[in-house]
Amino acid sequence: MNRKFNDNILKALEASHEAVKICKQAMIDANDESCRAMYSAIQKDCEKHIEMLKGEIELHKVQKKWDG
Repeated sequence: MNRKFNDNILKALEASHEAVKICKQAMIDANDESCRAMYSAIQKDCEKHIEMLKGEIELHKVQKKWDG
């Protein structure tokens, strides 16, 4: 069976983790509150995506669709 969908989940998970790191640094570097608020909202969204992706990995494991 083609496990490309698992690779895509891992890529999305990695990208979401990277986005959280970028947002944390951007909040430090921001020069006004509106930028900090925007990055904070993006970070929260990415953290939600991380949890969704982790849940999907666990579902794939239960369904025997995960190789890891």
